[in-house]
Amino acid sequence: MLTVKEVYEAIDAFAPFASQESWDNSGLLVGGMAQPADRILTTLDISEAIVAQAVAEQVQLVVAHHPVIFSPLKTLPPDSPVYQLAAHGIAAICVHTPLDMAPLGLNTFAHTLLEKPLALQGTQEVLEPSWTDGRGFGWIDTSARTWTPQTLAQTLQTAFGEVRYSAAERSIRKIAYCSGSAASMLELAAAKGCDALITGDIKHDRWYAAEFAGIALFDCGHYGTERFAAGILAEQIRKALPVAQVTENAGRNPAEFCRGVEKA
Repeated sequence: MLTVKEVYEAIDAFAPFASQESWDNSGLLVGGMAQPADRILTTLDISEAIVAQAVAEQVQLVVAHHPVIFSPLKTLPPDSPVYQLAAHGIAAICVHTPLDMAPLGLNTFAHTLLEKPLALQGTQEVLEPSWTDGRGFGWIDTSARTWTPQTLAQTLQTAFGEVRYSAAERSIRKIAYCSGSAASMLELAAAKGCDALITGDIKHDRWYAAEFAGIALFDCGHYGTERFAAGILAEQIRKALPVAQVTENAGRNPAEFCRGVEKA
C-alpha cells in the first residue's frame, strides 16, 4: 500500500516544497501522511468536477498545482472543495511555486514545447531568479528568426489556444516567458533587453505599461499556460512510484469565450 507520505516525498524530490515562495501554500493541505494513496488524480485546480471525479473513481489522493487552500479559511461550508475532500477521506497535495521553478516543472516544459516552433537558440537564463542556486521563475531565450507580434501570436495560439497580444509593430527576437500570471515581470523583462513577454492573466494597465516600455506583450491565459501541470505531475509520480495508479485530468478552462452568434 502506498501512503500519502511516499507520494509527498516523491514530489519533494523533483519540486522541493522548501523552495516555495513565502506567500505560497504548497504541501499536504487536506488529510494526513499515513493515509493510503494507491489511486491518485493529478490536476491543475481542484474544481467541483475534479472532486466529483475523485469520488466516483475512489481516488485516495488528489495532486494539484494550485492550492485548494490559499488564504486562511474562516468557515468551511459543505460546498467547499476542502470540505468535500475531507468528507470523502480524500487527501490533497498542492504543488504551486515549487512546480513553477522545478528543473522538470512548468516553465521548463513550456521551453521544450516552444523550442522548435519559436526557433529558440537555447541561450537560456532565468527571468526572475528567486534562489541563490539559480532557481527562479520563467526564462529568457533568443529566437533564430525575427518575429512580428502577429506571426508570434499565431504560433503561440497553436501551442496554448487563446492569445491576446499588443499589436504595435516591432521586431521580436529576445523572448521572455513565465507561466501563469507574470505581467508584474514586464519591467524586468524590458530591463533585460527582451523584445516580448509571454505570460497569462494580463491586467488592463499592463498593456499600457508595455507600450511605454517598448516591449510586446502576449496573454496566453492562466489555464492555457498551466494546464500542462497535470501531465507533468502524473509523469513524475509514475516514474518514482511505478505501482501507483495515476490518472491525469487538467480540467477545463473555467471561462468560456463568446465567438459571436452562429447563423442558421
